[in-house]
Amino acid sequence: MAGRVYAPTAKQRLAATRLTAAKQDIPHFYLAREAEISKLLDLHAKLKDPTAEPRLTLNHFFVAAVGRALRALPELNRVWTAQGVLVLDRSDVGVAVHTEHGLLAPVLRDAGRLGLANLARQANSLAERARAGRLGADEMAGGAITVSNAGMHGLAAMTSIIVPGQAMILGVGGVRELFRPDAQGQPALRREIMLTLSVDHRVLDGVSGAALLNAVVDGLAHPTRLLFE
Repeated sequence: MAGRVYAPTAKQRLAATRLTAAKQDIPHFYLAREAEISKLLDLHAKLKDPTAEPRLTLNHFFVAAVGRALRALPELNRVWTAQGVLVLDRSDVGVAVHTEHGLLAPVLRDAGRLGLANLARQANSLAERARAGRLGADEMAGGAITVSNAGMHGLAAMTSIIVPGQAMILGVGGVRELFRPDAQGQPALRREIMLTLSVDHRVLDGVSGAALLNAVVDGLAHPTRLLFE
């Protein structure tokens, strides 16, 4: 076979082993729905300031909405373990970060109890240390769910593999502008993203997964609720 073979790094081998095991051992199922985010985009445009700290991105709103959904539905904040189903006490949320060593998912602690500015500050710090290779092992562990945002790469939707040790991962697609009928049947411009939730069927079923996804969509539809603790 023509081509060039190179040896993967130790980190690449570890990631490949973990993801292969996750896909083989975790019975994935998938739920998807659109979220209307016109209000979110307008609020982000008002708050965004490239000279201010912390730097605020749309992804911070997505992480905040997931954290608030876990707080609202604490019985769904659970993972499969060798000892049984573990219900978690905190609304921790993993944040997928692309690095030169591959995709990492540091965990933002109790994201559902953070105001947006504090959440953005902590998430930015985790992302910077992930790219610099300075994350501690404890910062990569825990939580029931990770947010993986591919929208900035022009993808309409993404179906992701659950991070080992967790029960869900939310794939976020890019913003689309389209017309849909309003309450009077007239065409109205909407700005939407596709959310795809990958779920561990050992821990959650379709109804409970849909409840969490719907809570995230509701949070994104009311973004001012995410600003404060």
